[in-house]
Amino acid sequence: MYMKFGFLSKIFEGALSIEKTYNECDKALGALRAYNEKQEKENATISAADKAELDDTVNIAIENATRIIEKEGERNWPGVFREMHKNLANIYLELEEYDKVREKCEHLQDYGEVGKIDAEEVLKNLYERENGDSDSTSDESQPNESKQNVAVDDS
Repeated sequence: MYMKFGFLSKIFEGALSIEKTYNECDKALGALRAYNEKQEKENATISAADKAELDDTVNIAIENATRIIEKEGERNWPGVFREMHKNLANIYLELEEYDKVREKCEHLQDYGEVGKIDAEEVLKNLYERENGDSDSTSDESQPNESKQNVAVDDS
């Protein structure tokens, strides 16, 4: 009986970790987008405390999404892995780490038609960014929840 409980407990913990990581990625994306939008319109500065908070939010999201992706091959979670690659691609887009965006989009294309569509969407946004279109974030890639207005500078 105990072994069954342990097995179920591990499944439950895994589900909680995945959900928590989705939320962390949404929070990081929202905060980065709010900061980038504010920078673009107001050229606002950010306090050291706010920068540290945003850096922490973004780094936690990246670390946890990466930790889940590292389970590829161990777990049969193709939808979760695809979403984590997409989340990371969008975070890297906001951080202007364009080589990492392209790398994540290459991984996305390994996840069938939905992955290819996700990759095309992110790459379209990347193309618009690189070519000076300031309104390059599509509605489809926006997180669903309202986000905190926290800011980061990726230096």
